[in-house]
Amino acid sequence: MSAQLAVINSYFELVQAFNTEPEAYATILHPEVEQTEYPNLIFKTIQRRSFTDIMDNLRAGRELLRDQHFEVEHMQTNPDGSVVVEGLWHATTASDVGPLLRGQRVQGQLCLVFEFKDGKIYRQRRYPCYYMS
Repeated sequence: MSAQLAVINSYFELVQAFNTEPEAYATILHPEVEQTEYPNLIFKTIQRRSFTDIMDNLRAGRELLRDQHFEVEHMQTNPDGSVVVEGLWHATTASDVGPLLRGQRVQGQLCLVFEFKDGKIYRQRRYPCYYMS
């Protein structure tokens, strides 16, 4: 497995566990990381997150969701070292949130693009397509 794929798999493991310890992410996220999430069912505008914002978003997710899982369907390493990952994400709501009811399944098809610097995730672009079941 390439170094980039190992970093991405470590990232997925931490996120799925709702780990919010910055130290756990320090070995895989570049200090100047930027995560860009494009408009979707949850966020109507482009969201740009720094390392701190990513941690805050994970804390919020931990309060709202449980049983989160991401199934990788396709992963491709590009000549420039970036990696594209496609997969199915799903979770269960932990409480009533807006139009969502406690116990409702939330799913999404995701396309994630990772760029690396110094062996860590430097840029991540997220193209989610969420739906409820």
